[in-house]
Amino acid sequence: MSSSRYTRKDHFHQRAKSERWVARSVYKLEELNRRFSLIRKNDRVVDFGCAPGSWLQYLGDVVGRKGAVVGYDLEPVEVGLPPQVRFHRADIAGLTTERIRADLASVWSAVRRKPAPDPVPKSFGPHAVLSDMAPKLTGVRDADQARSVELAEHALRLAEALMPSPQGPAHFVAKIFQGRETDAFVSRVKQGFHKVRLIKPEATREGSREVFVVAEGRRPQTPGPSIPTEPKASGPGSDDGSSSESHGAVAAGASDDLARPQTDRVSGRTRRRSC
Repeated sequence: MSSSRYTRKDHFHQRAKSERWVARSVYKLEELNRRFSLIRKNDRVVDFGCAPGSWLQYLGDVVGRKGAVVGYDLEPVEVGLPPQVRFHRADIAGLTTERIRADLASVWSAVRRKPAPDPVPKSFGPHAVLSDMAPKLTGVRDADQARSVELAEHALRLAEALMPSPQGPAHFVAKIFQGRETDAFVSRVKQGFHKVRLIKPEATREGSREVFVVAEGRRPQTPGPSIPTEPKASGPGSDDGSSSESHGAVAAGASDDLARPQTDRVSGRTRRRSC
């Protein structure tokens, strides 16, 4: 590992500590939002792979007191969160659109001090769906890349179901590891969204094959794979090694370095105000 790589790590790690974010990966989301205006005040946001909580912290700041953010991960989020942000420990494989809408409506109604609708209408959904999930790494590059795309595909199906209308704001962001399936996944995202970009944020570790697919503007809905309506069993989910981030088989964001084996990384966020 080169000295420049250590310097890069130290820069973002030390900055995260000084600014009291839980982990350095917050700067990836901050850059994406600054460049593409993904999240705005009062927005509703779903965050897959949210442990240890830095993205949740950042999102809470951006959406403000009348916004709503729900995060899911296999690993717990222990950092303090504002009322407009709520964490649920869950496996993405067991999540349904009905459950996510209900969780989002619960937060949305609570910050407005109004009862949540029951049932929640299908027209109620997020303005953005984010996924920082990553698989448990095996060290076999092709297998790890394929699994990361599989997780991103799952997040994409949920995002399309949660944001079906071509009207209004709709953003989808998913982390994947670059490899032979990257082009196919980007093409798949283009079927559901008008603008699709492949971005490598500055805070990504040197030598990493991690990139983010950033999509904007829903195309008219077309029939696709159905989303499960009955929850499955959920289980436990970490960051990029500079601070604790979530891991797990199917639910949280992970290490941004595909080059070396690591533990169950299926999350990928940065925590603030507790470094």
